[in-house]
Amino acid sequence: MKKLLLLLFGLAAVAGLAVMAACGDDDDATPSPSPTASTSATATEAPLTGSITVFAASSLTASFTQIGRDFEAAHPGSKVTFNFGGSQDLRTQLEQGAEAQVFASADTTQMDLAEQSGVVTGDSSVFAHNRLVIIVPKDNPAGIQVPQDLGKSGVKLILAADTVPVGKYARKFLDAASADASYGAGYKDAVLGNVVSDASNVKEVSSAVQLGEADAGIVYVTDVTSDISDDIATVDIPDAVNQIATYPIALTPAGAEDATAQGFVDYVLSDAGQSTLAAFGFMKGQ
Repeated sequence: MKKLLLLLFGLAAVAGLAVMAACGDDDDATPSPSPTASTSATATEAPLTGSITVFAASSLTASFTQIGRDFEAAHPGSKVTFNFGGSQDLRTQLEQGAEAQVFASADTTQMDLAEQSGVVTGDSSVFAHNRLVIIVPKDNPAGIQVPQDLGKSGVKLILAADTVPVGKYARKFLDAASADASYGAGYKDAVLGNVVSDASNVKEVSSAVQLGEADAGIVYVTDVTSDISDDIATVDIPDAVNQIATYPIALTPAGAEDATAQGFVDYVLSDAGQSTLAAFGFMKGQ
């Protein structure tokens, strides 16, 4: 009987140890990763590669050229090709079938028209602002010292056409100035009477003044770049009558499904893109 009790006690002890060992294995075991956790840990963004074409306003030539280089450096295998011109001409080209993935305009009017005609898709984003300045040849043959001097008899003035954003902004400046007593109600008419040429984009205006083909022109402050600064001087337009240009950017239908095109737009809106634009004299967008 005593032997039987000892045998039963031994069997119970062995069973208890087995249970404890099993419990210990469960507590110490590392749980298998869930499919979601595994997928999350290994997922990476697809690289931005391939070529895109960006249609951009002439006043963006220097800044976007640099942004294009920076974007390509950040995304090996990508290529950005630019077509710079008057915003109205670029919109027309898109409407006539020109292929591009991104459109950046120097005003909201051309972007609105592009949206209406379906050559851009989705919502546009404002990425920069700009302002006007008067430029004159370095020797300033007409003696222009203040904006009022643009209305003097004999001044040869070049403006962008009124369909070009900078030309539209310039005429809004003239409207504002004519409502200011220090300019006089006849100021706009006097200035427009001195216009000798309507340019198709802002670069034509700055080039004409640089070459001495005009006594003055109205451009954006960002157009006073290093390639013309030695040949021209500037005359400030006071804040009270100056005009602020608004720059929107949007994808075209061809760019809507292109990750590289979206990536370029995102880069322009990013801190890095905004820093480059600021370095070229643009004011912050949004």
